[in-house]
Amino acid sequence: MTEVSDQELVSRCLEAGQSYDAAFQALYERHSPRVFGFLLKLTHSRGAAEDALQETFLRVYKSLERFDSGRDLGAWLLQIARYVAIDAFRVERKVKRLEERRASEERELVPAGESGAEKSEREQVVNEVMASLSPEDRSLLLLRHYEELTFKAIGEVIDCSARTAQNRVAAAAKRFQQELLQRRVQGGEL
Repeated sequence: MTEVSDQELVSRCLEAGQSYDAAFQALYERHSPRVFGFLLKLTHSRGAAEDALQETFLRVYKSLERFDSGRDLGAWLLQIARYVAIDAFRVERKVKRLEERRASEERELVPAGESGAEKSEREQVVNEVMASLSPEDRSLLLLRHYEELTFKAIGEVIDCSARTAQNRVAAAAKRFQQELLQRRVQGGEL
């Protein structure tokens, strides 16, 4: 099924009704590596990325009949993945706040472990800065610099015009640079 276009796979899935079939499997096999890579970079957690990938394709399956065949399927999938990851981040943030409140009430100290021992110092700093950004900023930078999407494609993912996408990516990049500069100043590198 590698020669079949995305639009044809979507059509075949819709014709198959509510059962899982070869067309949806082919669609998953074609696009899941890219979506998973995006989610892994966005979440910084293999487990979270796997969960988000599963949720993404579940949402795709449930809403496939609403897919506009004039759109790029890959961009649509990344848009859904982005929403899934941001939703998961918000839930995780709420859980962390509850855990922190409970820990402070019990006067326990929860040490924050760093997992960047095997990474170079530069990658570690970049990863820390990326992690400090909002999920929205992080996803914009990943879409542009890791997925190498055009501003038009990013606009499709985040549901806005190419110009607005370009402005949002530029603003996210500026916040990244400011955070990086602040860390250098605090570290005494300047």
